Amino acid sequence: MKRRVFLVCGLCLAGISPRARAQGGGYLLRLAILSPQPSTAADPAGGDPFAAFLKALHELGYVDGRNIQLDFRFAENHLDLLPGLAAELIKGRPDVVHTYTTAGALAAAGATTSIPIVVGPAGEEVIERLAGNFARPVTNVTGVTLTGVSVAQKCLQLLKEAGPDVSRIGVVSNPDNQLWRDYYGGLNAAANQLGLTLIFVESRGAIDIDRALSQLANRMLDGLLIANDPTLAGDERIRAQIIQFARERRLPSASTLIGYARDGGLLSLSTDLGFVFRRAAEYVHRIIHGARPSDLPVERPAKFRLSVNLDTAKALGLTVPPSILARADEVIE
Repeated sequence: MKRRVFLVCGLCLAGISPRARAQGGGYLLRLAILSPQPSTAADPAGGDPFAAFLKALHELGYVDGRNIQLDFRFAENHLDLLPGLAAELIKGRPDVVHTYTTAGALAAAGATTSIPIVVGPAGEEVIERLAGNFARPVTNVTGVTLTGVSVAQKCLQLLKEAGPDVSRIGVVSNPDNQLWRDYYGGLNAAANQLGLTLIFVESRGAIDIDRALSQLANRMLDGLLIANDPTLAGDERIRAQIIQFARERRLPSASTLIGYARDGGLLSLSTDLGFVFRRAAEYVHRIIHGARPSDLPVERPAKFRLSVNLDTAKALGLTVPPSILARADEVIE
């Protein structure tokens, strides 16, 4: 679960912190990176948004081993490992910590109250609790949020709009994901307004996804909502399995993961995670240059992307209403 990832060399170093240059290589700034995902998430060729964070560091002028030391820990989608991995990283006395997801944020904040932590992305409610104040954080935590429960609620509305006969929607979430546990009340409130019944099924990903899908197969569902969780929609293999399950049962499905519709789900409504990770890299850069978390307001994403897969709609026997297509940023045919 440990891996050194080397940023491409050959950069102009004009943007490097004065502190790193002044110490002439005798001391390298240390950036600890706590990832809930597998180490492959750091591969630029893999298309994972986390790679945008490393690319942004590259563009800001950082080269691993030359003017910064990147200390990685990857939980390989086992979220229960994150607290221990965070403690390992903190023992190395990094100058700044970067992590993402709610589980990552909680693990990092639990490991240190003094070393600056840049979270991004993670749940709005969790970052607010950890930072203490969005406009001027009062702790060692700042960063960029994911969307709140309102976007997951909007996914329910889109499923109802796409399939007027939809009434029972399965919601697949990870019980270890604090963010989605906090969403249950808000999702049920939205479902009541839309005349929907939600059936919640929990899965931690590869370890029990077959059991979870078997449960869903027996629940007479009309649709699916999949949590944007590293072990579920965020895991390429699990995502493909869920999408295949939905297609075989002719269930319209949606997720707040940006690539869900592109990979064969019916709908996705999400933030641009690449932008969020790039912004997190900029916050790390500013802290290296002397900013404190209190100088960096927690940012909320302002733009959302709606993707619709018409090929999937056709396979499901659905006609996507013009009202949805008119709002879509991406239509996949």
